[in-house]
Amino acid sequence: MAQFFKPQKRNKSVSKTLKGQVSALDHQARAVVRAAVKGQSTRFIMGALPGEVIEYKTAGKHSGHLERILEPSSDRREVPCEYYASCGGCDFQHIDEQKQLAHKRQVVEELFQKFGVFNPQTSSLPWQEPLVSEPMRYRRRVRLATRWLGKEQKLLIGFREAQSHHIVPIEDCLVADEILLHCVNTLYPLLNTSTVASKLGHIEAINTNTPVILLRITEALPGDAMQALQEWQTVNKTNIWLQSENDLQPLAGAAMPFDTSIDGDKLYFQPGDFLQVNGGINQRMVQQAMDWLKPEKTQRVYDFFAGIGNFSLPLARRAQSVLAVEGVYRMAEQTRINAESNGMDNLSSLSADLNEITASDLGKPADLWCLDPARPGAEGVVKLLHKLKPEHRPQRILYVSCAPDTLARDIAGMLTESKGCNYRIIGLSTVDMFPQTHHIETMVCLERAS
Repeated sequence: MAQFFKPQKRNKSVSKTLKGQVSALDHQARAVVRAAVKGQSTRFIMGALPGEVIEYKTAGKHSGHLERILEPSSDRREVPCEYYASCGGCDFQHIDEQKQLAHKRQVVEELFQKFGVFNPQTSSLPWQEPLVSEPMRYRRRVRLATRWLGKEQKLLIGFREAQSHHIVPIEDCLVADEILLHCVNTLYPLLNTSTVASKLGHIEAINTNTPVILLRITEALPGDAMQALQEWQTVNKTNIWLQSENDLQPLAGAAMPFDTSIDGDKLYFQPGDFLQVNGGINQRMVQQAMDWLKPEKTQRVYDFFAGIGNFSLPLARRAQSVLAVEGVYRMAEQTRINAESNGMDNLSSLSADLNEITASDLGKPADLWCLDPARPGAEGVVKLLHKLKPEHRPQRILYVSCAPDTLARDIAGMLTESKGCNYRIIGLSTVDMFPQTHHIETMVCLERAS
């Protein structure tokens, strides 16, 4: 007799409204609400602070959504942004900037302790003052979602809601450079037509030396729309680039944008290349990197995860030679072009898989290493360090991180005595790259003891 598979029915999670007190913030700035009675789960809820008594709705097994604050913390402040309750961007505005920084430092310290970087019973970390940003209007790059509402004949432009694909229409963003949303708002009438809006994916606005608008399109725009965009570009002195599935092209007359290094060198880039969103704090971060690494004209440097040369070019101005290593071929090539356009002959560029990088890929050993990886971290570079002979290991290593968990893991790996790594931390600071958000940027400098 044939047997037919019959899937078991899953019990649907029923949302409940509960009351609880926040005991702490986790590493993502979510409020931790411990189970009050047996059978309940610990919940992680965005938007509340330690000590607050809140009302929340359960979601899934361990999440929840804040409904009301019944007893607010004295640390809570009025939120300046009108979109805060729904926008998925700035999730930490309900606490002032100094306390944001204190929390971020605490997160790094807790993770360093967890991964065995230090033992608070026997040692301390050499914290230096944080690099502090302007709290608002610091973003020089924003990415906006779009959706064409066919029935209403209206284009929605805005940010995604928290934990949702829904779009929050916005006219201004308090952490963005004012010119970015001004450009988008000015361009809106040209985009708000079915022939254009129905072909839009997202919009990116950038402002370094000049404003740039990147339009992600799903198919070619009609000729009259292209002509209108061309005229708008000329009148508004804003460069427009179009990105399709396999192509990225500027409109005729649009110039290549560039960032400026701490030495005045031009770092050209294409929209879509990695660019630190906070230009002011990036300058201070690069300067601190130079101060900590102390490159000299007799030294060779490896710059891993080099991007378009954010650290590579300043290092090349100070060192004997720099090898910039980048996983994305296009950006590795851009670093080479940037070095040449600024008259540098001591900087070479290599595109390589940084998860599998070997000493033979790099050639002559370097005295200094600089690392600026994405969130997954730099495990491949840590493995490379372990495999090198002690005399071929760098004198100093600078690690710039945007993810404290992988930072702690990698620094612990670099300090592993069983692998013969004889390093100590000589510099550590948080970098206020993303005020009003829970995201954490950190700089660490290691020095070889012998």
